Amino acid sequence: MILAGTSEGCRVFTPAGEMPTELPGRPFSALIFEPEGTCIAVIDGHEIWRRAVSGVWVNLATSPTSLQSVASMGGILFGGGMEEASIVRITGDGRSEHLTGFDLCPGRQQWFAGGPPLGVRSLTATADGAAIIAAVHVGGLPRSIDGGATWRPSVPIRFDVHEVRAHPTRANVVAAAAAVGLCVSNDGGETWAVISEGLGLKNSLALAVLQEEVLFTICDGPFAKRHKSGAGRSASHASSRCETGFLNGWTVRSTPRRWHPAATAPPSSTEAATSGCQTRAQWAGESLLPGSLTPLEW
Repeated sequence: MILAGTSEGCRVFTPAGEMPTELPGRPFSALIFEPEGTCIAVIDGHEIWRRAVSGVWVNLATSPTSLQSVASMGGILFGGGMEEASIVRITGDGRSEHLTGFDLCPGRQQWFAGGPPLGVRSLTATADGAAIIAAVHVGGLPRSIDGGATWRPSVPIRFDVHEVRAHPTRANVVAAAAAVGLCVSNDGGETWAVISEGLGLKNSLALAVLQEEVLFTICDGPFAKRHKSGAGRSASHASSRCETGFLNGWTVRSTPRRWHPAATAPPSSTEAATSGCQTRAQWAGESLLPGSLTPLEW
């Protein structure tokens, strides 16, 4: 089953085809799966809901802060700010609290708004619940190992991270989509390596971590046109349309690492540019288990 959170509800796809839209008319700003087969969503910007395996949705909490991301760890929910770089923690009884420790993250004074307002684009928790990691746009990947009480940076701000996701079962593996390429950690997000060798274009906007592979997007934009011939030229920053263009998709296998086109799509808008093409990075056996990657130095 595939669930897609949209501005008009949650679309549901099964092998039999598309099912009726769930919570029709309700805008989704985040949607994540939990190990138990349930999923959590941010709806209407402030409400956090859980979907049971049966398909029943339940409202868990309401946040005073507008949210665009959510994560679940040990029965506690974390929400990332939409219009401010803030995180709220919601306990099992629905109480919401602002995490002041996130406000004190070292290097925060260098964070900046790159297009959209400065915010927490995505949140993820490692499979063992030992760490929670935030993708701040633009502010790197702050990480907490004490349930959100304190935070430390883990990559340079200039990486321009767009999304971070932990492996569903391997606690050491975390991946992030960034302007510098695909970032991978094999120690729960403490240190990172950038996988980009051989890529003509490196700007990655979104990703999903599966059991044996990572799907991630690579594109020119969002404010760029790319002709079918491959020659690129700038488009007006005021325009949000990619009227003539193709996204470039790639596949990476780690031993040896090779990149191959996975898909192309002619996007009609920046929304299509972030979701119209997926790129695959496949783990080669145990290649991303501890000791297989050399951590970056900074």
